[in-house]
Amino acid sequence: MSDRHPPYWVFVTVLALLTIFPPLATDMYLSAMHELEGVLNASAAGVEMSLSLFFLGLCAGQLMMGPLIEGYGRKVPLICGAALFTVSSLALLFTRDITVFNSLRFVQAVGACAGMVVGRAMVSDLFTGRQMAKTLTVLVMLMTVGPIAAPFLGSVLYTYLGWQAIFVAMIVIGCVAAILAQITLPETLPAAKRQPKAFRGAFRSYGTLIARPAFVVATLSAALIQGAMFAFITGSAGVFKTGFGLGNMQYGLIFGLVAAALMLSSQLNTKLLDRVSPEALIGRGLPVIVMLALGLVMLSGTTNLWVYVVPLWLVMGMVGLLTANMMAVAMGAARAMAGVGSALVGAIQFAIAFLCSSSVALIPVSDGLAMAVGIAAPATLSAVIWFAGRALGAFVGLEPDEQALVQEPL
Repeated sequence: MSDRHPPYWVFVTVLALLTIFPPLATDMYLSAMHELEGVLNASAAGVEMSLSLFFLGLCAGQLMMGPLIEGYGRKVPLICGAALFTVSSLALLFTRDITVFNSLRFVQAVGACAGMVVGRAMVSDLFTGRQMAKTLTVLVMLMTVGPIAAPFLGSVLYTYLGWQAIFVAMIVIGCVAAILAQITLPETLPAAKRQPKAFRGAFRSYGTLIARPAFVVATLSAALIQGAMFAFITGSAGVFKTGFGLGNMQYGLIFGLVAAALMLSSQLNTKLLDRVSPEALIGRGLPVIVMLALGLVMLSGTTNLWVYVVPLWLVMGMVGLLTANMMAVAMGAARAMAGVGSALVGAIQFAIAFLCSSSVALIPVSDGLAMAVGIAAPATLSAVIWFAGRALGAFVGLEPDEQALVQEPL
């Protein structure tokens, strides 16, 4: 990074704060879902659908954000997205209708996605090759503070201050993040490189990327691995609170413990990337996550909490190890189209998250089987796509910097 840019740790930390909007907005209110059923006069499925619609909003929002950040630079759309997230969080405080609530959750997601799209694009603007993979890993590692802290923070706020405090916290975090972004983050896309008619060319750019096998294989594989994580997020309250009988605080602690595996595996990944390529780590990691996820399915009827939690913890750890590496390969394959590439990666990711989440939400999950299947199915499909793509030569023909991401053996 040049002297015009903030220190590396400031850059990555502020981006991480902006990219935790989605996990904050999904995880903080999980413990309050039961009360929201009464507040909104809605069924459990109706309230759980607010989570699935949030994922759908993240998908749609990122498709819109891609052209915006190619045409108007990275910073202005980022600040506008943070503002939309904050305002919609404020509106959620006052609605008492489930239809309005779910609609606002969709809008909130559109604002929340800005940090993710712009973060990946800024990293791609400033770094290449293995350094890009390491930076994305650091970003993912810091992002996991959200899933770790959010359920516990949400449980504390809900227990002592009520469900409204959860949305007040989102408002405060949104304001702080927007201010820090305005003060510290540089504009990484010069005016000369912007596309004046970005929306007109957006579909053409999306089509170009979809025609690149390396981009498609890496993006679908990453999205399916992320889908496994969102199946866990959606089903965890039913499994741990109804199935295992945990209270709000106990649930928050268990959720945070499982989510901590994401941070630990991300730290491990930064060390491993000093010696081996992202692709090598993906090739070794995918069979492991599939075996662990299938084991979780077989253990889904257990009444012993820790017999279920241990393999679940290991599965989430593999999610953290695989995701950043797959995204690095995808962004490397996007080449100069970092903005629309980041948007398409995110849109596909959350389209699959919507399918995994809504499937789990519509099935009773107290015994853990639906959640376990929701984790195992996308993880297995991810492995099939990755290895089939590699066997069919999906990564042949990449530029030298991109080949460095996939050629080194373990």
